Amino acid sequence: MPANCNPNRGPIGKDRSDCTVLAGGILLPHAFHPSPYVTDLNAPPAKKPEPKKKKKSLSPILDQIVYGGSSVALSLIKMQAIAGDRALFRSPSLNKTVIFKYPNFDQQLADQPTPPPATATPAAAAAPSGEGPKKADRPIETAIYIPHDAEEIAAGGYAIYLRQRDFENLIKHHVGIDIGQISQAYERDVEILRLIDSIPSLDPFLLKSALAKFQDEVHPGYFSISEVEETGIKTLIAGKVNPIVAKALGLTSANDVNERSARFLQALWDPTMPEAKLFVSAFGISGDQAQQIFEGWKGVSFYEHTFNRNKAATAKVLSWLNSPDAIPLDIREYKHYKEQQDMFRQQVIKKLRNIISTVSAIFGEYTICHGKFMNEGDPKPFRQFLAGVYRRYWVLGYCSMAVLHASSIFDRFMQSAIQNRLQFDQLDEMLKRLDVSLNSQSDGTV
Repeated sequence: MPANCNPNRGPIGKDRSDCTVLAGGILLPHAFHPSPYVTDLNAPPAKKPEPKKKKKSLSPILDQIVYGGSSVALSLIKMQAIAGDRALFRSPSLNKTVIFKYPNFDQQLADQPTPPPATATPAAAAAPSGEGPKKADRPIETAIYIPHDAEEIAAGGYAIYLRQRDFENLIKHHVGIDIGQISQAYERDVEILRLIDSIPSLDPFLLKSALAKFQDEVHPGYFSISEVEETGIKTLIAGKVNPIVAKALGLTSANDVNERSARFLQALWDPTMPEAKLFVSAFGISGDQAQQIFEGWKGVSFYEHTFNRNKAATAKVLSWLNSPDAIPLDIREYKHYKEQQDMFRQQVIKKLRNIISTVSAIFGEYTICHGKFMNEGDPKPFRQFLAGVYRRYWVLGYCSMAVLHASSIFDRFMQSAIQNRLQFDQLDEMLKRLDVSLNSQSDGTV
């Protein structure tokens, strides 16, 4: 270990600029995580006696892995016992991991550049350019979490980000897959990783859609969505798409609308169909962009459903933070810190409102563009919306994960509340968690 590395910093150092290697783990590249997180999550603390032993707090990454829910983390470990020979991956080591999504704090939500098309392998997406570190090109990264103990994932482990530059060496070391010399079976595993990396969140609906070609091979438990719920979501999306298809193609007969719309809806789930190119061409958009546009359009419609469903839970968090209940029970003992904590609480409120504003702006723009086209026959605003729909899809993916995790954090802490109020230390810890979960540079614009 270099002389200037401090081994007593604990699992997640506050300043990583003087440390390149942590015992047993590699420091994450700046290009992928400007925030001070390392791949060795919750590394053993320094062996130094402390007068008071406090319960060890999970790192922000590990908190999302353990408590983030199905949109954030996919535990392959839990599925091992029931999947049998229908496991998601052929590699036994990969099936003992957790796939998770994590915000890229270097990326603004406002003026978000369009993510590049998914490449042939995760390694190719992570290939160094030779020009030094660059800002990551999307607000979310995909990672593989390898716990030290599969029976206790909260005890810590390693995180390998699919687009980090040392991905090939790390996955070979920790998982045993050599990207440079993979067998036919492992080519399938790498393709699945690539497909998972191509969606912003791990919501079962999106995951099942992304891995459609493998559905017959893997256990349905990996896609924790009922047939009724899946059909309901598809029906909602169809209700938004059908009128636009009919208008764009000039269909007037009910039979033509139903027949042609059915084909375009199929293209929504399989954007490689020729109907996808035909539709975007009707808006004067290059057919080469059809796949991204259809994936983005479907994703925006899905997240609209998700945000509407979770609107009440988000409002509950915001309402409580703004209420007198947010004043700690024991505030008299901490009166000298009240102003500081109040400022921190307002900072968290502002971040949550920024995310809500970003979401509202995207859906508001969608509604306006839709109305302009359907009611006034003006296709230009909708064409512009479609041209940037893939970018909006990824922004909504980040926002969805952020508010869902924020609601989860709030609910966990409120289990310890007394008459809907927390102690000062409890509130302080909850605000820290919320602050990290909602961390973005969004100013509420799109």
